[in-house]
Amino acid sequence: MHTIDHYAYGNALRRVDPAQKGGLTVLAIILCLLLDRPTVGLVTLGWMFALTALWARVPSHVFGRTLLAEGLFLILSVMGVAISVSLNPPEIHRIVWHIGGLWVSTDHEAIRVAYHLFTRALGCAAALNFLILTTPLTDLIELMRRLYVPETLIELMTLIYRTIFVLLESMQRMALAQAVRLGYSSPGRALRSTALLGSQLFLDAYRRSRRMQTALKSRGIEGTLRMLPLEYVYDRRAWWVGATLGVSLVVVGIL
Repeated sequence: MHTIDHYAYGNALRRVDPAQKGGLTVLAIILCLLLDRPTVGLVTLGWMFALTALWARVPSHVFGRTLLAEGLFLILSVMGVAISVSLNPPEIHRIVWHIGGLWVSTDHEAIRVAYHLFTRALGCAAALNFLILTTPLTDLIELMRRLYVPETLIELMTLIYRTIFVLLESMQRMALAQAVRLGYSSPGRALRSTALLGSQLFLDAYRRSRRMQTALKSRGIEGTLRMLPLEYVYDRRAWWVGATLGVSLVVVGIL
């Protein structure tokens, strides 16, 4: 998350209006969902990679590593669609493996559905990666205010996002303290140290939330939490990119 935040604040599209970047992302996601073709998801992936690496000047390996982590998660998810596990023998026309007392089976239709689902989800994930690697949370909050998202939801997102980084730092310090005391020298100690780390992190999060609530009350804050937005610029190229992106995906989906 630190890497994502670093490039979100330091890319070449930092000052471009978040509505334009969000519009490109939403357009790509909608077309990926409407045009049920695996090639549409793959073309969307290529578009988002090019926009992030060439237009926003984010290193290609950052986009690749982020998408790889999401892709591995998606593979595990679609395996449940492609593969069936049962205690009874499946239908004869399915591809079957017998492992102990379990019957593992699949067929060409299940594989086709899993492949379609994987490519569509990967294209949508690539579009979201373009947005998160080029737009920090402060810009997204300003965009949500323009879209009249409820202030309560925006404040919760802001506080949770900030707390994530604070707790990550606390977790790293706790894990380092345990490691120097040989807390992970054996599997048994590692399991015990992990359990202690989780419990202490929960208590630390609770204490920090109470202190934050007290600090806000002591300052008399009863309204919304405001942040100063940047002076954004409109990039005319974004409209041409969006039009070209939409036309190319529609053509690929029709052919």
